[in-house]
Amino acid sequence: MLDLVQNMQICLLMVLIGVSALRLSAGSIDVVFDDNRFGTIDDTTGSFSQISTLPISAAGGIADFNGQLYLDDFANNVMTVDPVTGQSTYIGNTGLATNVGAFGGGSAGLFEVDYSSNLYSINSTTGQATLVGATGLTPNNGLQDTSLSFDGTNLLYTAGGFGQNDELYLLNAVTGIATDLGSTGVTGIAGSAFVDGTLELYQYGQPVNNVFAAPDGSVNFTPVAQLGTQIIDGGVAANFGADSASDGISTVDPLTARTPEPATQALIGVGLTALGMLRLRKRRTVEKSR
Repeated sequence: MLDLVQNMQICLLMVLIGVSALRLSAGSIDVVFDDNRFGTIDDTTGSFSQISTLPISAAGGIADFNGQLYLDDFANNVMTVDPVTGQSTYIGNTGLATNVGAFGGGSAGLFEVDYSSNLYSINSTTGQATLVGATGLTPNNGLQDTSLSFDGTNLLYTAGGFGQNDELYLLNAVTGIATDLGSTGVTGIAGSAFVDGTLELYQYGQPVNNVFAAPDGSVNFTPVAQLGTQIIDGGVAANFGADSASDGISTVDPLTARTPEPATQALIGVGLTALGMLRLRKRRTVEKSR
C-alpha cells in the first residue's frame, strides 16, 4: 500500500512538472522591421506573422510605455501602434537634426540614441526629444548596427560595426552615460527585446539568422531560435501591458494571462484526478485501520 501511495505521489509530481514546463515556454513578441512591417514573432520558432504595413519608410525601433506601443521612424516621426490591428496614430516629430540610431523604452519613458551617440528622452504626448546626455561612445553615424531595450532599471544598448561582434552597453536613463558590459559574441544585431528577465537579440545579414538570449546583465548569449525573416529592429512582449516596468515582461510569464492550451488543460485534469484518487486511497486506508 505504501508503494502504491508513493508511486501515485511521483506520478502527480511528474504531471505538475509537465504543467510548469508548458507555462514557462516563451511567448509572442510584437516586432517592427527596418522597413514598414509590423507583426509578431514566436521566439521559440522564429516564425513571423505580419499584422499590418505601417505608413513609414523605415523604423528605428519599438517600445512600450503606459500600456501603449510606440515607434520612431527614420524621419524622426513618433507614433503609436495598435498591437491587435496594427493601425498607427501619428504623435509628432522629435525635432532632431540627426537620424534615430535606436529607439526603445519602458516604465522610465521613451528614449532614442541618435547618430551622434547622444541619449534623448522622447515625450510620449508630443514626440519632442530632450537631451539626456552624451553616452560617451563614439558617434555611430549610421555605420553601426544598433538596438535599444529596457530592463526595468536601465537601458540596454547594442552597437557594432558591420561584420563585427556587437558590444552590449548599459545606459543610465538619467545621465545617458554608457557602461560597457562586454562583447555579445553576436554579429549583426538589428533589434532587441527584454522578455521575462532575458535580453533577446535579433540577428540579420548572416547565412543563418538567429534569436539569441542571455540573462539580464550577462553577455553569454546563446541561439534559441532561427529567424525565418530578417532585420527586426526591435520587439516587445505581446502582453506588454501586464507589466509596464520594462520593455517586455520582467517578472510575469508571457502565458499567464492567456487561456491554457488543450494539452495544459489535459495535464491539469490528470493531475487533479491523481490527487483525488490519492486522497480517497488514504481515507480508505485510515478507515480499515480503525
